Formats: sequence, structure tokens, C-alpha cells
Amino acid sequence: GGLGAYWRKPMAEVVPQVADGLVLDLRSAAYGSMWKPAGELAARTATVRVLQSKMVDGVEKRSVVSHFNKATKGRIVRSLLESGARPGSPAELAEALGALGHRVEPTAPARAGRTWQLDVVVTDVH
Repeated sequence: GGLGAYWRKPMAEVVPQVADGLVLDLRSAAYGSMWKPAGELAARTATVRVLQSKMVDGVEKRSVVSHFNKATKGRIVRSLLESGARPGSPAELAEALGALGHRVEPTAPARAGRTWQLDVVVTDVH
């Protein structure tokens, strides 16, 4: 099988045992099939997606950032660490990132067992 099939069972066994507090999921979509949080753990997991915003003919167009995705996520983590922010929930994380100057659009889970989605919107990628 693929990478997800290989890692799914070990990740499902280990991550819930070691995940304490807020879980910040910075994996790209390609690695998302390896582990999906469930139950109470999903409610305290924030999945971060980086989107680039461009104006085209006066209309905002967004696309998923691929090449500079890791760099942007690294800057997010760095700003959190340097600020000393200690968010305890996905909602607090979105608020902390906003206060640090990041443009964040949080989406609460539509139903139990799903994670929060935090879209970080950037205009420049580098």
C-alpha cells in the first residue's frame, strides 16, 4: 500500500498517547492520510493551510501555496515561540496568530470528530 496505509495504524496508536493540549497539525495534504485525529483529540487539533491571495481583475483569487508552504508554516511556529504565546485551543491559536500579524481565517469543525481548519492567507510567498 501507500505511505498512508503504512503509517496509519502506528500513528493512531502513538499520537493520542503523546498529544497533550493543543495539537498543531502542519502536515501537507499528502501526509494527511497517515493519521486523522478522532473524538476529543480532533476538537483540540488545528490543521493549518496556507493560501496565497492575489487580485485578478479586481477579484480576489486564492490558491494553495505549495512550494513556500513549509517556509510560511515555519514563520508561523517561529512567531509563536518568540512571542511566548501558549494557546490552549484552536480558537486561541487563531487569536494569537492574528495578534502576531498573521491573517488567519479559522473554521470550527462542522461536526464532532473533525478538526479546526486555520487558513493562513498570504499575499507574498518567499
